[in-house]
Amino acid sequence: MKKRFATTLLSAALIGSMLTTAPMAVQAEDNYELVIELMTFGPVPADIEKVETAISEITSEKIGATVKFLPISVADHATKVNLLAAGGEKVDLIMSGITGDPATLYGNGVLTDLTELIDEYAPSLKEEMGDLLNACTYNGGIYAIPGVKYPGEKLNLLYNKDMAEEYGIEIPETLNGYEEWDAFFAQCKEKLPEGIYPFTLGDGSGSSTLNWDSAYDSLGDTSYLAYGVLAEVETGTELVNWYETEKYQTMLEKRHEWYENGYVVPDSMTSGYSTLDCMGAGTCFAFQNAFKADCNEVTLGRNCGGLNLGYIPLSDAIISGSSTCMMSWGVPVTSEQPEKAVQFMELLFSDAELANICNFGIEGEHYVKESDRIVNYPEGKDAMSNGWGGFINWFGDNEKVYQFAPNTEEYFDQLPSYSKEEGIVSNALGYTFDNTSVKTQLAAVTSVIDTMKPALECGLVSVEEELPNFIQALKDAGIDEIIAENQAQFDAWLAAK
Repeated sequence: MKKRFATTLLSAALIGSMLTTAPMAVQAEDNYELVIELMTFGPVPADIEKVETAISEITSEKIGATVKFLPISVADHATKVNLLAAGGEKVDLIMSGITGDPATLYGNGVLTDLTELIDEYAPSLKEEMGDLLNACTYNGGIYAIPGVKYPGEKLNLLYNKDMAEEYGIEIPETLNGYEEWDAFFAQCKEKLPEGIYPFTLGDGSGSSTLNWDSAYDSLGDTSYLAYGVLAEVETGTELVNWYETEKYQTMLEKRHEWYENGYVVPDSMTSGYSTLDCMGAGTCFAFQNAFKADCNEVTLGRNCGGLNLGYIPLSDAIISGSSTCMMSWGVPVTSEQPEKAVQFMELLFSDAELANICNFGIEGEHYVKESDRIVNYPEGKDAMSNGWGGFINWFGDNEKVYQFAPNTEEYFDQLPSYSKEEGIVSNALGYTFDNTSVKTQLAAVTSVIDTMKPALECGLVSVEEELPNFIQALKDAGIDEIIAENQAQFDAWLAAK
């Protein structure tokens, strides 16, 4: 049924493409139509066809292709991407990070080997990305292209600045240790009105590569942490089961305590509301998120419906294989002309006009310029009425494209702080795990995690009672075998460096 739904969705998108783009001058017979996933977190942007037309005017001339976006909700992304590929549907570019990772998609046979195509059709992009491409290399082949050249992640606590002012909440410069977290949430609960909670834990799915007081490298499995993690990120050589660590147990105990104390949105696991939904709906005051070169308080504020967000910095930037692959682009095996997809990526990183249209839409209609590189909404429009937005994709080189106000030109001065030269670099950067020999165990382990982890991480159940059951179920499913295989490959990689 899900497969039939995905097929119907794509068929409708392609039919819509023929109906809406056939009259365009750019729709020449020899133009290839590139179908590009647009990962949305709300309604489909109202002006999607206008933006497709503007993009296609550039791509038709320069690479002989037009562009059609395929909107897929972030909540459905992981499932639908695999279904689209399994069903043989034509999709040319997908977000291969965010809800999963390129390693899993590679292991499932979803992605095309891009090694030779990049050499032929994207030499400039290959040079710009350099050894970051190693993070998306499996069994000697490049299976995804990092979407951001500055892949560091900095952990932050984001909060609603207008609420903080209205209710007199004092914001600390940083938060060190759980005692300070407890005190901050207690203050928020005391001052916020009934029905607004200090914090949201989301629905318990997925994982952050930076987790509270823990900085680790998940070795490419950002969603499940099933490969084992490198806990000592800069110098470590030993992989451990994150779910057996003392830090994980302490985190769960605090989350359960926060739930019991009324510090977190109580129905976040079952309401269908994501973290950003909760913020946008005004049901919580703060949430945790990593900043990246393509994601800060401004972009997250727009994604929450136009909120004015402040943030409390919690860490320096960490550069890992996981962070490098987070916003990566992959070409599914169902692409009819994968070389066109790679050509588009080459053009996207070299042509600022194209990247700006993809990110911000049409000048004067979806944005206006405030300075050379800073843009804002036209008068009378906002994040909800703008017509182009509400998606997670980032397009192009951060150095070359606009940024949205209240970002300033200083944004571009901060970009190097997310680079390998200035951030904390993982000892495993460039290493990738070939999970082919443990795919059976991975399927079993991820099923256990999907079933048991959300209630634990949303603070709903007793940690003392349920964590041992969770750990044992993981062991029964084969997580120790997965980590042992990963450790052996990692040891061999380290020895060959």
